[in-house]
Amino acid sequence: MTPAARRTRFALIALLLLVSTPLLAEAAQDGWSLARPAPIATLQIRKLVGYVMLVPAGTLFLLYLFRPRPYVLAGAFGWAACSIMLLVLSFDSGAGDAAADTITAGRLATGAWCASALIFGVALRCASVWFRSPSVMSRSLRWALAGALAWTAFGAAMLSRPGAIVAPAFALMTAWHARGAFGYFAVARRYKFVGAWLAGAGVLGIATVNSVALVVAVANDGIGPASTNVAYFNFLAAALLILGMHLLIFEDVIEELRHAAAELARSRDEMKAMAVTDPLTRCYNRRLLYEIAEHELEQHRRYNLPLSILYIDVDHFKAINDTRGHHTGDEVLKTLGAILRELTRQADYVFRWGGDEFVVLLSAAEADAMLKAQQVRQAFLESAIVGNLPDGVDLSIGCVPVPPETRDFDPLIDQADREMYRRKRTLAS
Repeated sequence: MTPAARRTRFALIALLLLVSTPLLAEAAQDGWSLARPAPIATLQIRKLVGYVMLVPAGTLFLLYLFRPRPYVLAGAFGWAACSIMLLVLSFDSGAGDAAADTITAGRLATGAWCASALIFGVALRCASVWFRSPSVMSRSLRWALAGALAWTAFGAAMLSRPGAIVAPAFALMTAWHARGAFGYFAVARRYKFVGAWLAGAGVLGIATVNSVALVVAVANDGIGPASTNVAYFNFLAAALLILGMHLLIFEDVIEELRHAAAELARSRDEMKAMAVTDPLTRCYNRRLLYEIAEHELEQHRRYNLPLSILYIDVDHFKAINDTRGHHTGDEVLKTLGAILRELTRQADYVFRWGGDEFVVLLSAAEADAMLKAQQVRQAFLESAIVGNLPDGVDLSIGCVPVPPETRDFDPLIDQADREMYRRKRTLAS
């Protein structure tokens, strides 16, 4: 939009305001008013919240199909019981003129409310203590729940005053909620889950509000508008609890997936190590040489790094197996492998090439590689196992440098093998 068009628009808006201001003032003096539309339906808050509580119960049941853990199922049963508590009061209340300031309910509704309250309390308690723990109810909890349900059934059928069953059920539900809050806080401290902190705060909030509502109900000699208004604060605590319970499930799944991924990575690394490692000597096998050949030669060529190959053979190894047995021969190979790993650096590679032959890829020039070969031979001859073997057991070592233009290790390994045999014949003569 051009500046001229923008200025024109602002001028039109200002003119409209100037013209409409006197009209609005005159309308105010004439007593104009807006008609409020008649309500189409009356909102029943208990019934609405009762149906809303079915949402977390349903989502937790669905999550249980995805995550079949007892603590998830306990949470679903808890919110289903909470929904029944609210729906019972909404469907069986307000009978007669006495309902203007009190809640009235029949025996069946009162008994159903008390039973649902007990299940709500026990379910949230179990949902917290069953997290990654055996889903077992303690004997004291089982007896307390069974006794309370039996007393509720008896009181709803036989007693004349509802407070005899409502007050114990309400008190037990609140106590179990408090225990569930501490259970969630214990989970939060152990596993550092945000969902557990939120769930614990939500359950503790519900227990606190229920305690205050119980005190108000006792003071007013019944459940009236005052105790009901206090209980409305439970909506905020319940929302916090619902969020925490769902978040805890997802955090639990994510951590399990993270551990599974780490375990899979460890297993993969172990399998890869087994695939490229000789089980007897714990040196690499020739498969790894072909995997690293291109990279090592590229580094050698690009940065002009020194590189040499040692080809090592145990003299008279067949005689060791024939006279001392294959077990002794294996011990000789393990000793040589340990010496090679000890005397080489992390940047070097030691391969068992086959039988009693080893190949060492050294990041060193030919002179340094020859010196290293002498150190290996000396350490082998001074080892304890060689001292108990017949005379003549020794190492023959061939050494060749790797030229910068090398594209394949195989010709150099063959050359080192020939150099090793030349030295073996020289020592034999």
